Amino acid sequence: MAEISNHDTKTDPCLADNYVMMDDPTYFTTYETDPNSVRCETDIVKQWYRIKFGAVATSPPPLNRCGTEQTVWIDPLTLPSSGESGFVTLCLKTSTGDCPYTGTILAKNCGSFFVYELRQLNARFCPLGYCFEKDTGMIQPSVSASLVNGTITIDSTEYPNKEILFTCHLEANTDVELTSLYYDVVWYINDQEITRMSDLTYSTYINNGGLSEGEWRGKYSLPMQVKCVVQAKTEVSTGTDHFIDSAPFYAGFKTELSGETLQENGELNLTIRLTVPLGCTYLNNMEQKDIQKHEQDHCKMAIRVVIPDEDSATDSCTPGHVIKNSITFVNYNCGEFIHHSSWDTPVVLTLHGAPDNIVNTGHRFAVIQLRADSVFGHSVWSGAVGEQIVVHIHDDDINIMGKKCYSSNDPHMQTFDGKNYELQHTGEYVLYQHDDQSIAIHAYFQPCKWGLPNAKCNCGIAVRYSNVVFRANFCKHSNGYNRIIELNGCDKDAMKIHNFQSSTTYGSSFEITLQTGTVVTFSYGSFRDSVIFIHYIYVKPSMLDWKASRGLCGYLDGSTANDFIMKDGSETLNANDFSNSWKITSGSSESLFINPLQPNPTPSPMNHSYCTCKNESIFDEHVSCSAFPVKACSSSESSDSIVASLTGYIDMCRTSYTKRDTEEDMVFIPLYPNLEEGNDTESEVPEWSGNWTEISAAEACREFLSASKLAQKCEEVIPGFDTEAYVPDCTKDIKLTGGSTVFMESTLSLLQTACVTEAVRLENLTRDDSGNGTTLLDEILALRCTNNCSNAGSCVNGTCQCETGYEGHDCSQSGNDPPLISQETNMGLCDSSINTCSKYVVSGDNFMPKRPTCKVRPFKVIDSSIEMEGNELIFTGEYVNTFIVICDIPNSRKRRSTTDNQLPTGYKISLSNDGTTFSTEVTFINFDANCYECNITTMTCTAKGCSQSVQDDSSTIAQDNSSKTAVVMGVVVGLVSLLVIVVALCCIKKKFAKKQTAVISGDKSKSDDGKWNDWDLFNSSELIIGVRPPFQTCSKEKIDLNIYDMKKSPQPYANERNAETVMAWEEDAGLKN
Repeated sequence: MAEISNHDTKTDPCLADNYVMMDDPTYFTTYETDPNSVRCETDIVKQWYRIKFGAVATSPPPLNRCGTEQTVWIDPLTLPSSGESGFVTLCLKTSTGDCPYTGTILAKNCGSFFVYELRQLNARFCPLGYCFEKDTGMIQPSVSASLVNGTITIDSTEYPNKEILFTCHLEANTDVELTSLYYDVVWYINDQEITRMSDLTYSTYINNGGLSEGEWRGKYSLPMQVKCVVQAKTEVSTGTDHFIDSAPFYAGFKTELSGETLQENGELNLTIRLTVPLGCTYLNNMEQKDIQKHEQDHCKMAIRVVIPDEDSATDSCTPGHVIKNSITFVNYNCGEFIHHSSWDTPVVLTLHGAPDNIVNTGHRFAVIQLRADSVFGHSVWSGAVGEQIVVHIHDDDINIMGKKCYSSNDPHMQTFDGKNYELQHTGEYVLYQHDDQSIAIHAYFQPCKWGLPNAKCNCGIAVRYSNVVFRANFCKHSNGYNRIIELNGCDKDAMKIHNFQSSTTYGSSFEITLQTGTVVTFSYGSFRDSVIFIHYIYVKPSMLDWKASRGLCGYLDGSTANDFIMKDGSETLNANDFSNSWKITSGSSESLFINPLQPNPTPSPMNHSYCTCKNESIFDEHVSCSAFPVKACSSSESSDSIVASLTGYIDMCRTSYTKRDTEEDMVFIPLYPNLEEGNDTESEVPEWSGNWTEISAAEACREFLSASKLAQKCEEVIPGFDTEAYVPDCTKDIKLTGGSTVFMESTLSLLQTACVTEAVRLENLTRDDSGNGTTLLDEILALRCTNNCSNAGSCVNGTCQCETGYEGHDCSQSGNDPPLISQETNMGLCDSSINTCSKYVVSGDNFMPKRPTCKVRPFKVIDSSIEMEGNELIFTGEYVNTFIVICDIPNSRKRRSTTDNQLPTGYKISLSNDGTTFSTEVTFINFDANCYECNITTMTCTAKGCSQSVQDDSSTIAQDNSSKTAVVMGVVVGLVSLLVIVVALCCIKKKFAKKQTAVISGDKSKSDDGKWNDWDLFNSSELIIGVRPPFQTCSKEKIDLNIYDMKKSPQPYANERNAETVMAWEEDAGLKN
C-alpha cells in the first residue's frame, strides 16, 4: 500500500482501517511453545498492528512461551501517554537475563488500546518472537455504518430518506455472556460528545444504542471521525468507570495507491471507496416504479480530484518546454460518479506521471485530494473533502540526458543514442517519427551549390503533427530556389514555434516544441550568391520518445546496437541500406514537400486522454484533456517587443474554401517542386589540399571550438558535455571543402544549441547556490548571444539589446541598407484561376522588422511584351522574417482576377527598409493557366487557345472600330455569354451531384464510383488547412456536349439571368477566381 498522508503528519494508525488486528492465540504468554513448531520472527510484514483483547507484554514472559523460545517484550517505562506516539524499547528475554539485548519500534497510545509498528527481528538471535499478554476487559467495541429509513426536513417540508446509522458492535472477551450485562454508551464525533445513554439492556443497546444521522446532521458534515465508548456492568447504576474506547472510525473517502512510487510516464491506480453509505432523499408519495429511476438520476455523488499545489490560473512553463504538471489522469474528466445503489463498490482512477523534461535534483511529489460538491440526494456529503494523498514521482529524465539527434551539413548524422554516420544522398527522408502518434520530421537534402561535386546539404525541413505541418523549404527547383517558411493548419496547440532572426549566415533559427515535449531546432542563413540553406537540424527527445522513435534518428533506448532499424522493421549494420529505407518516394502522398499537402491518412489515435485537474476545476467541465500526458509550451521570450510579436513564418490557416470568401486573405506563394537529382552518388572524399592534414585540421577545429566561452562553461557544469565530440565533423568539413574553414561556424552553432538545450533541462543549474541572485543557467544563457551581438549591442540574459539603428536577434541588421532581392528566388507566376494574385510573398535578404516599404509598378502583357500602366504604388509591407516580406496590393489597384477575357498582367515589386532606398525589382505575372502559358525568365506569355472576346479595358492596342467588327464582336459576346451560363449550370449540377453522393471517410471524400475526389476534400474541416484548393472546372468535351444539348433543348430561363447572377454562378462553378 502506498503511503497516504495528511501532507504534514502521517495518517492516524489508531483508525480502524489503518491497522491489522492480530488474534493468533499462539502469541500470548499463556501459550506454551510446541517444541515441534518454534517461531522465529523474521518474516512479519512491517506495518501497524493492534492486539485483540491484549497488548505486547510489558513484563518479562517465561522462556518457551508465545510460540518461540526467547521472548520479546516492551519496557513499560517507554510507552507513550494517551494520544501520543513514539519509540518504545524492546527487550529480549534469554537464559542469561530479562533484557540483555534491546531494540526499538514505534507505538501509539490510542486511549483504551495500543497499536504497534511491528517489524522483523534479528535472525542472529533465533528463535525469538513477540509475546502478547491478555487484557482483563470484558468487551471490545467497534463502529460500523449502515443505511436506515428516516426523514429529513427541507424548507419546512418533511421528506422520506435513507440515512446513515452508526452502530457500536461489541465483541466479548473469553467466556463473557453479553446478554447478561448492562451497558453505558457515549458517542463522539471528532472527540466531541454527541449523546450519552446509560443502563441499557443488551436488547435495548442493540436496537437503540446507535448514533442516528438526525443527531448530528446540520452540526457536522463528512468526513469526520466517529467513536463509541462503552462500559459493561453486571448491575444497573453500578460500574467502575471502566469505559472501553472503540477505534476511531473514519467516515468519508478512503483511498489506496497501487504502488509506492509513480514513474514519470508510468501509471498507478488510485482506488476510492466510501466508508459510510451514500443515502437518498425521495419525494413524498412516490410510486415504487419511479423510485429506481429517481435513485439513478438524483442519488449520486460526483467526486472530483484536485491537486491543491497546482491551482494557479496561469500554467507555468518548465525549461523543458512543457506545462508544469506532476500528474495527469487517464481517461477521466478529473473525477468519478458514485451511485446510491452501489456505494460500496470501489472506483478506480488511473494516475499518469507527467514528465517535466527536467533532470530533477530529487524526486518530485504531488498532493491529491478528493472533493464532493453539492450532493442533492444526501446533503451530509455536500462539500466533503477527502484525505490529502502524497504521491512520490520518480524522475526518469536522466534516461534522455545527453540524448540528441542531428543532421549537420554536409550532412553528418547522429542518432538519439549517439551513433554517427554520413548521409550523402539527395531527396526527402524521414528523420524522425513516433511509433504511437502521427508525429514526424522530414529532412530534404540537395547538392551544396558551393561545395564539392556530389556534396549534400540540408535544404528543407517539415515537422508534422496530425494534420498540421510546419515547413521551411529553401531547396532548388527547375528555375531557381524555393524560399518559404510556412505553417499549414489551424490547430495552434499542435506545436509551439519560436523564431530567432538574424541577417548573418548562422544567426537565424527556429525552435519547435511538439506535443510530446520533443524540441526541434534548426539554424538557417544565406551564404554566397544569396542562397539560403539549413546548417543543421537538431532534435532533443522527451521521455515520450523513449522506445517509441523511428527514422534516421534511430531507436531511442540507450543502446546504439539497434539504432539502424529500417522502415520495414528489420535491422541492418549498413548505414546506406538504413538511410535509403527511410527515403520518401518523390511525389508520394507520404511527402511533406508536395503541393497541395495531403491529409494525414492515419491521424493521431486518441487511445487515452490525459486530464489535468487543478483546484478550480469543476467536475466534468472546463478540464484540460489531451492525447498526451504533457502539454507543450515555449519558455523562450524575446526582450524586443517588436521581434517577439513576429512569428517568422507565413500562417496558411484557412477556414473558408471558396475564392470569393478568402479573396482578401489568399497569399500567393510561388512554390515549385524541389529538384530531384539524377546523379545521387556519394560525395567523393578528396585528398588533403594545401598544408592541411588530418592532425592540423583537427587541431584547428579544436582550438576554434574550445575558444567559445559558452562551450567552456558547458563543459564545466554539464555532465558528459564534451567539445571534442564535435571535432571529427568539423575536420571532415575542412577536408570536403578543399581546405575551407567556412563550416566551422556552423559546427560551433550546433555545439552551442546542444549546450543550451541540455543546460535548461538540468534543475541543479537553476539554483542560486552563490546567494547573489544568479544561477549557473543564467551564466550560460548570458553567453549565448549570437555573434556577440555583432558589436552593435549588449548581451543581457542571453538576448541582444541593440544600439539605435540596428535590429535583429544579433543586432546584425542595419536600416540604412536596402534589402537584396533577385528573380531567382521569386519565380512569380501566379495562376489567377486558383488565386486572387494580389498578396505576394517576396523573398530576399536583409529585411528589417520595422515597417518595410513595398513599391509596386503595374503592367500588362500584350503580344509577349510588357507594357507598363498606371502609377506606381508605395505602401507598407508585412514583415515575416529577415528573408520574407508580404506585399498586399491596396484595394484601389486590385483587379478581380475572375474578370472575363483579362490579359496577363503583373507587377514589378521592389522593397526598402527606410522608405527611401529601394532594392532592385522582381517581376510577378498574373495569368489564367487555362488560357496562357507564361515564362518568368523570358517575361513572355503564349495563348493556349482560350477565347478572348474583349481586350482589357485599359489596353492600348488599336481596336478595329468598323461596324462589321463591332457586329461580329457583339455576336461573339452573346454566344460566349450563353456558353458560359450553360457551362456554369453544368458544373453546378456536377458539383452538387458529387456533394450529394460523397461519403466522408476519415480525411478523404469518396464518390459513388469509388474514386477519391480531391476537390471535395477541401470542404472537410478535418483536413490540413492552408493548401490552395483546386477549383472544379469543366473539360472541353463537356462544353461541346452542352452546346449540342442546348441546340436541341435550350434552357428557357438562361437568357433571363443578368450579368451579376451569371458572375456568381461562374464563381460557384469554379469558372472564375
